[in-house]
Amino acid sequence: MDPAEDLAQVSVNSLVKYRECKGNHLVHWKTNGFASFLNVLLENNPKSFLTEHVLLNKEVIKIVWDQTGDSKDRGKVKLFCADSSRFTADHVILTVSIGVLKETYQTLFKPSLPLCKINCLETIPMGTCQKIIIKFPNKWWPDEVKDFSFVWTDEDKKTLPKEFPFGPIRNERSWLEDIFGFYTVDSDPNILLGWLVGSLVKEVELLSDELLMNASLFLLRKFAGEIYKISEPSEIIRSKWGTNPHFLGTYSYVGVEMEAREATREDLAKPLVVDGKEVVLFAGEATHSCYFSTVHGAVESGWREADRLIERSYKSRRHKVVIVGAGIAGLAAATKLLENKIDDFLLLEAQEEAGGRIKTVQIGNKPIDLGAQWMHGKSNPLYDLAKEKQLISDEMSEEGLGLYVRSNGKILDKFMVDKVAFKVGQILEDCSKLVSENSGCTALGTILEQHFFRYLEEHVPDESEAEVMKELYDWHVRFQVIDNSCKDLSKLSAKRWADYVCLDDEAHANMKHGYQSLVQLLLDGLPDNQVKFNTEVTKISFSPQSEIKLDLLAGGSIVCEHLILTPSLGVLKEFQGLSNVLPESLMVNIANMGFASICKVYLFYDRKWWGDSQGFQLLWSSDHNATWQRHITGFDEVFNHENTLMTWVGGDSVREVERLPAEEVGKQCTELLRTFLPNYSVPEPMEVIRTQWLSNPFIKGSYSHITPECDDCNAGINALKQPVLVDGVPRILLAGEAIHSSHYSTTHGAYESGLDQAQVLCDFLLENKPAI
Repeated sequence: MDPAEDLAQVSVNSLVKYRECKGNHLVHWKTNGFASFLNVLLENNPKSFLTEHVLLNKEVIKIVWDQTGDSKDRGKVKLFCADSSRFTADHVILTVSIGVLKETYQTLFKPSLPLCKINCLETIPMGTCQKIIIKFPNKWWPDEVKDFSFVWTDEDKKTLPKEFPFGPIRNERSWLEDIFGFYTVDSDPNILLGWLVGSLVKEVELLSDELLMNASLFLLRKFAGEIYKISEPSEIIRSKWGTNPHFLGTYSYVGVEMEAREATREDLAKPLVVDGKEVVLFAGEATHSCYFSTVHGAVESGWREADRLIERSYKSRRHKVVIVGAGIAGLAAATKLLENKIDDFLLLEAQEEAGGRIKTVQIGNKPIDLGAQWMHGKSNPLYDLAKEKQLISDEMSEEGLGLYVRSNGKILDKFMVDKVAFKVGQILEDCSKLVSENSGCTALGTILEQHFFRYLEEHVPDESEAEVMKELYDWHVRFQVIDNSCKDLSKLSAKRWADYVCLDDEAHANMKHGYQSLVQLLLDGLPDNQVKFNTEVTKISFSPQSEIKLDLLAGGSIVCEHLILTPSLGVLKEFQGLSNVLPESLMVNIANMGFASICKVYLFYDRKWWGDSQGFQLLWSSDHNATWQRHITGFDEVFNHENTLMTWVGGDSVREVERLPAEEVGKQCTELLRTFLPNYSVPEPMEVIRTQWLSNPFIKGSYSHITPECDDCNAGINALKQPVLVDGVPRILLAGEAIHSSHYSTTHGAYESGLDQAQVLCDFLLENKPAI
């Protein structure tokens, strides 16, 4: 059925140009109607597909498809929505109905569309038909009757406007003539489906349900009332596609004017191209050459345009350099490549956003960091960049502040706290010297425990004082486990303790707008089309030509000459098949380097119930059971969130805390605070946020540490920095916080590592640049 207003508008070639599929043309879905097909399309996608990739209530009112001036925007498409939101894309697939395009093309596109495209939009017709679904309380027609098709006499047509004078009448012709029948449906035996087509459909869509129901009942009784006792309908549902501003019709057909002006669906489907790149692509039933007006035609057109982009993507999936991971190291590496005018690179990120272990969220319109917390020291290029862009706050933070509280509620005096802190600090400072005095034992935990308890034996004869100092010592052990992101202190190298360097006193600098502001700054400096999100690499291999092939989870592969790998050490440790491209020595050092996790828990309150105490540090007696709370150091105040406390969890308890519901974590923290602080009225938090870096498959922890297995001077980080050479060519380089010998575990270490490793590659490429 062609939904034209008049048969004279339909071309005689309509039946020739439309191709009928073999088989029954009236196949029904078993259940759920055409929604079943949507379920089929979505069943191979994760449950989160719609929420993550589909934005509803977004009416696009402007498409700027040919940027001029700013070279960065050249080849980009900008979309402006009615709610003032904006989007920028490399490609846009436009699937709106041709009815909408007809109505809006003059204002929708900037610059204007090519004349060929305008010709198609003006002449390929979009028709409208209406469905009228009437349900009766009982089936009044016999089973053998499947439809009621109305055949009008001239006399009936003449008298109709007087018999039913309601609704639109044009040239003495009633709109009821355009309802050509009612038909049974398989899904419900008590329903009749009416069809309305013609020039008055859109006016009929504006009629009330009551009037439409009365009109339908009038027709049925006029044509079948003498044969059947027709009951009153119980319900009516009708379509309104013609007046819906987001469709303005039902489907297209082959029109006379379309053929007279030589407009074709192939021309309608041609993409808008800028500099050889398809920037706006057109899909929808009206763009299909032979299956127009159908759902399968619409589906095929969508696949056609997606295939067009996939084919283009595959053709261009060969790059000089690929960087895996858009954390701070990957962003730094990409920045360094651009600085050296090496622009044939691609940055791949498995997650949906850049940052890696940096993640800032907004709570009460204020930033709070779930990942990297502070900038550790001024003597590094990342601090310089943040300072230059005025991203660093003047307000510094400190750790271990507040009241030191024993499990019996007693608060320790500052003298005792400082005394133990001094002694522990003294032992840590002398670690390297103490290793040689301890018969080669290189585990930090052993060194620290031996020398602290020896000090107690020799200098603290009072047992009660010694017990308090042991509790404070235990706090420092928990602190170091968290600070170094390790399972326990036996995993830390005492010999390499001094490798980490922070030369100034600004070890806890806060970011004004959260750490994500630095990520965004670096990301804004990169071409959008060279950073790909949601792109997980599943396999890395060498080609016979010693090029590197990256297989992707989504399908397809990318080939590059040089690869910079920046995933976390936790990911590298578990990446299947990495030993096929990295030498055994490198794999051994990846295995030997330490990588564990810590967990942050934020407790948000409606008031600062702890007053000016600056937080609480918890001191456990030796008889307490080993629950996950036992690995907490204390509860600290949070920069820029005066009614918030934060606690850290380390060691083996991290996995347990990440598996608990956030509400339960908050409840257990509240119980803990009430136990240690009987003199405070500790309320339930209004909100709890608990980080889950260990559970994140693309992170698998927090940051690295140096283990005793790395004590050899050429092991650990020093080995990880070395590029993988193939015939003297640096093919694979590692970058990230675990690759910086003195700033490991920090964001600025990751940043410096990305810059340094990219520079190694730049030096090689520039030295071996082919002569022009």
